[in-house]
Amino acid sequence: MKTPGKIVLIFTLMALPFVMVRCTTLAERQTKLGGSPPLITHSFASKEVSHGDPWKVYLEANDPDGDMQNFVYTISRAGTGHRVKYMRIKKGERARLLGYLSVFFSSPQTAEAEWANLTLTLHIRDRGGNPSNKVIFPVALSRGVKQAPPPPPFDVGGLKGSGTIWHKFKVPLGD
Repeated sequence: MKTPGKIVLIFTLMALPFVMVRCTTLAERQTKLGGSPPLITHSFASKEVSHGDPWKVYLEANDPDGDMQNFVYTISRAGTGHRVKYMRIKKGERARLLGYLSVFFSSPQTAEAEWANLTLTLHIRDRGGNPSNKVIFPVALSRGVKQAPPPPPFDVGGLKGSGTIWHKFKVPLGD
C-alpha cells in the first residue's frame, strides 16, 4: 500500500469512533427529519373582540413524536399585506397542548381600523418540518362587545396561556 493510501486509511480509522458516537436510531432520525406531523384537534376563537381586550384563541393539539416547535401564523386584513410570523411552543407543551394564545391589537390609528375585520391563520410546525392542519379565525374588532365563551374542551377552569401575539395596525397607503 502506498503512503497516501495508508494516510487515508489511518484517518478513516481515527474518525470512525467519532462517527459512531454521532449515530442515531431510525426513530430519532424520523423525528428530526420528518416523523409524524402535529394535529390540531380542537380550536375556537370568538368572532368579535372589543378594542383593548385580549382575544383568546383556544387550541388543542397533539404530536405523536412530542416535537412541536413553533406556532406559524399570519394576521391579515383586506387591503394590507401580511408577514408570516413564528412563536416558540413551550417545552412542556410539545407533545400535547391544551391552552390559549392571547392576541393583543394596537390601538387603531384611523376610524377604518377601529372597526377592522381581521383573519388569523395558524398552524403548528414540528422539529422535522412537518406542518399541522391549518385553522382560520375571522374576528371583528369593535367597541363594547364581549367574547363568546369557549366550548368544550376549553370550558374547564385552569387553562394555561400558551403564548402572546402582539399585532400592530398598519395604515393602508392611499392612492
